[in-house]
Amino acid sequence: MNIKNLTDRISNNVVHVDRLAGAAEAFGLAILCRAASWIATIPTVVLTSRSCEAIFDLTPAAALFSCIALEVVGQAVVNTWMKAKDWNTSRRASDPPANEGLGLAMSIVYFVSDFVLIGILQVPKALANPVHWAALLFPLAQVVSTVMTAERAAQFRREATGEIARAERKAKRQATRLAKRQAAIAVTSAHASNHTSNAGNLTDSLALARQSRKVKRDARLDALLTYYLDNPDAGPTEAASAVGVSRQTIYTYQAELEGAGRLHKNGAGWEVT
Repeated sequence: MNIKNLTDRISNNVVHVDRLAGAAEAFGLAILCRAASWIATIPTVVLTSRSCEAIFDLTPAAALFSCIALEVVGQAVVNTWMKAKDWNTSRRASDPPANEGLGLAMSIVYFVSDFVLIGILQVPKALANPVHWAALLFPLAQVVSTVMTAERAAQFRREATGEIARAERKAKRQATRLAKRQAAIAVTSAHASNHTSNAGNLTDSLALARQSRKVKRDARLDALLTYYLDNPDAGPTEAASAVGVSRQTIYTYQAELEGAGRLHKNGAGWEVT
């Protein structure tokens, strides 16, 4: 083995390792981002439960369970709003719109409720000692977490759309080059019979169409794998919205990728292999 071949092999291996590390990092960030929105509610639960004890004369356990239920419902409301927003952004003209405004309004009610429940006890303390204003940072952190999670989903959608557009432009360029080659071949073989020429053009056109469809399909498969790296627990509706295909097509893609060993279903969702 000469030095050049050895260098090329090492370079290719480094690229593969770098891609694998990037995929692992993206998967880890996806899990952490999902978990962070729930972890951020823990201080809020503690603070709101103290307010419930004082205001409603509840036992510590009853107040704690009531506030946990409030945060679970609140997170579900926020998640529903984000899904509705994502649906309205990427839906087709024939698809019914989601009630994004209702989800946003209920999310605001949820966050305001946290601020009020915490502020009832903490604001009087903060007026005497400003250090207690820090308690309001916890519900504020939840707002920030929600906004950034929504922006992360939007950024992924933009990246997936960009990948598909680039793949389609590449397919168009390849089709143009193929068409030019076909034209050159047609000029040099002008002496052939019309029947032979027509049959050859038809065959080339079919080959061109198949090649274009394959490039677009491969691009969407890659986009689906990229989506599952960041959203392993996503359902078929969200995946279809992100990639720009129907739910039935997503099921077909999942089966194909599983058969190829590139995608695996585990207890936590979809795992890209």
